[in-house]
Amino acid sequence: MTDSEPIRVVHVDSDPDFLEVVAEHLESENEALAVEGETDPQAALDRLDRTSVDCVLSDHRPAGIDGLDFLERVRERHPEMPFVLYTSHGSEEIASEAISAGVTEYMQKETGTDQYAVLANTITNAVEHTRTEAALQESQQRYRTVVEQSHDGIFIYRDGTFEFVNERFCAITGYEEDTLIGMDVFELIHPDDRDRVREISRRRQSGEAPPQQYEARIVTADGETREASLSVRSTTYDGEPAEIGSIRDVTDRYRSAERLDEFASIVSHDLRNPLNVLSGRLDLARETGDETHFDALERSIDKMETLLEEMRDLARAGLPVREPAVVDVESTAREAAETTDLTVTTEAGLPTIEADRDRLEGALVECFENVAVHTDCDSVRVRPTEDGFAVVDDGPGIEASERDRVFEAGYTTDTDRTGFGLAIVEWIADAHGWSVAAEASSSGGTRIVISDVGRT
Repeated sequence: MTDSEPIRVVHVDSDPDFLEVVAEHLESENEALAVEGETDPQAALDRLDRTSVDCVLSDHRPAGIDGLDFLERVRERHPEMPFVLYTSHGSEEIASEAISAGVTEYMQKETGTDQYAVLANTITNAVEHTRTEAALQESQQRYRTVVEQSHDGIFIYRDGTFEFVNERFCAITGYEEDTLIGMDVFELIHPDDRDRVREISRRRQSGEAPPQQYEARIVTADGETREASLSVRSTTYDGEPAEIGSIRDVTDRYRSAERLDEFASIVSHDLRNPLNVLSGRLDLARETGDETHFDALERSIDKMETLLEEMRDLARAGLPVREPAVVDVESTAREAAETTDLTVTTEAGLPTIEADRDRLEGALVECFENVAVHTDCDSVRVRPTEDGFAVVDDGPGIEASERDRVFEAGYTTDTDRTGFGLAIVEWIADAHGWSVAAEASSSGGTRIVISDVGRT
């Protein structure tokens, strides 16, 4: 796909104002996107019949129809068209149901504008994926040209061994091309998924109609288990029957689904107390007219507002980093220091790395805030380590048995706090592919160490 080739999107949502906002932001993020909104799902289906459309973007509950029923009707007309479910009704159950129904991608609506860059990339990548597969079927002579430019891993195998792989396939699996050629295909598949994938392959080769798209775990060259989406079809290669397929790493999507469940648990737990206070105080205020109850109501509302704001920060922290930039840790730490009353010292040798600068600054702010709230320290140091950097304090330290738990969302020793601070740090680190740990400092305080950051 060339940069100038348009990507025509039909967006279905019951709110016309929201349709306008999304169209404006998506077209601003990527000038190739042309977004048309429809509040009526039937009108959207009619548009698909009379015009050329590359992708459908739909709410989970558009007017008059369930989003997955709408997906089925779209698939009847256009089996291969990318369909992105974009909804505020997020849960692990909905995510799992959507994936099982064949949704191309699943995204939750969020507050703020950061979400539109991710959504634009999601749509663009989905359309690129579909166009790549269509091109692969046109002619065998064009396969190699197309697949080497693909964002997906492309492979061809015959008699159970690889005959061709592109560079992206090597990047996903961690193997060199020379190692993959001639390797047994099923060596890459996780042992617990091999029988299922073998059966799908057997059915396809015997002329049956197994699913062309399915998901399975793979084991990379370094032994890591990753979740993968596979699309495999029969073809010919060098004049002989073979199988051609594409693969994409969807591990982040699975992690997002797991975190949806974690979010639901946290919200259910942490909102229960202030809601109970609100309910009880309202009853008392009605009965007695005592104005002191209104003070308690206000405190509960403030607590819920703080909780929801930090939930938003936690959600954003875990988003994949799409476009990292070259960032200087020392200057970022100095900017983060402006948000705290602590004296922040940056030591020589801090690295320059590839990162989302805003989220790196957010992680440092949370580290500083953790020191300010949980210790009597009035200063903190940011110092380089062998493969990253650390935030070091001279406080009372953290018990060894609690050092892993401090990164759990909702864990806190202070009942007035949400316990999201260091969880945000870990999620930001995870989104970048970094590691984070709590250790004892030489003074008996705490070192929050972020490692595996790489250097530029």
